[in-house]
Amino acid sequence: MPLKIFHTADIHLGMKFNEYPASVQQKLQEARYEVLKTIAEKASAKNCNILVIAGDLFNTPKIEAKKVLKTVNLLDHFQGECILILPGNHDYAIGPENVWQTFARNRTKKMVLLDEFEPYDLQEYGLDVTVYPAPCDSRHSEDNNLDWIRELERNSDTKFSLGIAHGALAGLSPDITEAYFKMTREELKSLEMDLWLLGHTHIQYPETENPINQKIFNSGTPEPDGLDCSHSGFSWYIELDENHKTRAEKIATGKFGFHDIEYKITADQDLENIKKELLERNPTDKIVRLNLSGGISESLYQNMQSYYEELKNKLGYLKYEDDDLYINITQKTIDDRFTPGSFPHHLLTKLKDDEKTLHLSYEFIKEVQK
Repeated sequence: MPLKIFHTADIHLGMKFNEYPASVQQKLQEARYEVLKTIAEKASAKNCNILVIAGDLFNTPKIEAKKVLKTVNLLDHFQGECILILPGNHDYAIGPENVWQTFARNRTKKMVLLDEFEPYDLQEYGLDVTVYPAPCDSRHSEDNNLDWIRELERNSDTKFSLGIAHGALAGLSPDITEAYFKMTREELKSLEMDLWLLGHTHIQYPETENPINQKIFNSGTPEPDGLDCSHSGFSWYIELDENHKTRAEKIATGKFGFHDIEYKITADQDLENIKKELLERNPTDKIVRLNLSGGISESLYQNMQSYYEELKNKLGYLKYEDDDLYINITQKTIDDRFTPGSFPHHLLTKLKDDEKTLHLSYEFIKEVQK
């Protein structure tokens, strides 16, 4: 029978989302707890032996005790043999009453906290597995925490070896300052684990839906957390067979979707198409930043506030920018609105090749005429 693993990370319980209104903040905060229950249930449905959280279960080292207890209760929905939880760079242990001390007092027996630089034998859970963790012990570090594994004289009789680490993966993670426990694929492969399960970067690796015989996995975040997170939230289901070969499946887990849309309008119908796309498939779960540019008809331009209000009422959240949206003014418009030979007619005709300036001049002239 293969070893079945559900791999996730970067849930960031306790994120504040201060850039959003209070009502939206509350929904986004709660969604991160909801996804924890979703993960436990989906892992159980797949009959997984192990649920792995590869760092940053929490967003900070200090979390209210009631929220830690809520987390434990949600994780307890997992019906497999054990849950492996690694401290990441956001929730590393610090201070006399850090989150992991509270967690340790409330966890169930199946929850294994990987906070030490030592092998963890899972024989007591009925699993022929040894785990080699690289937890974070600070928020930033130029060095990763793999050295202890490299220096260890491994003499394990267990069948499977799992490496679990939190930090930037070179070539995948945007770690320009190299301050986030950077690792390379070559470095990980040299440690000869059957499987490496990583957290930190909110991007999945490998990028394929069903990778075969991969040894390194980065889970990405299971619930999107910002406009720079374009995917809808996933985790990995991984099978490790008796020959130490892997097959994996990307599992959708997220609720909210963040959409950062820049669109150049070329016709009025474009606005209807944008609205139709945004309002289909669970619009209340969409957080949208909409940046519009280009030219539209005068009648539609005058009614853009109604357009935005409809989207605001139906979406989870909308922020819009339209400084580069303008009235599409044709020569016919100029001829119909202004007497040929008049100053306005002459000025606007001269500006007709500069659409943005033409729009501003047209609006100014209308105001003056009023």
